[in-house]
Amino acid sequence: YVSTQYLQQLCFESNKRFFRMTKQQLKLTVNQDNQFCVIDYLNEGKIRGISSLSGGQLFQASLALALSLSETIKAQLNYSQNFFFIDEGFGMLDQEAIEIVMETLHELRNENHVVGLISHVDSLKNEIPVFLKTFNHPEKGTQLTKSWENGFS
Repeated sequence: YVSTQYLQQLCFESNKRFFRMTKQQLKLTVNQDNQFCVIDYLNEGKIRGISSLSGGQLFQASLALALSLSETIKAQLNYSQNFFFIDEGFGMLDQEAIEIVMETLHELRNENHVVGLISHVDSLKNEIPVFLKTFNHPEKGTQLTKSWENGFS
């Protein structure tokens, strides 16, 4: 019972972002077996399995769930700030989905969130003002370049 209540609350909080990210087309729900499902408003509100989502939609759902989980933990521990990393995932998104996700991440700044992104997607370079870039030096190994030093662009 308790786990069901937590999952339903997580879904409710996640849908605040997921519904917006999917342009009011999809919502998450939890079925009687405590498994995530999707309400598809383009298909008369029918419920379908989470595995039926595209790669981009699955990334959006995962992001919305991660943000909600992070906020829940933050509230329970009475922290004033939270920080987490998103590792890859952007490669499977089309440009429109990347823009929606980046808009969501920009909004997080106003909510006192810090998000670290790890990505190889070139289109994100213009979206991220402060970053570390890694490169492999043949003699020194992995090296870092900081965007805030030496006029890096």
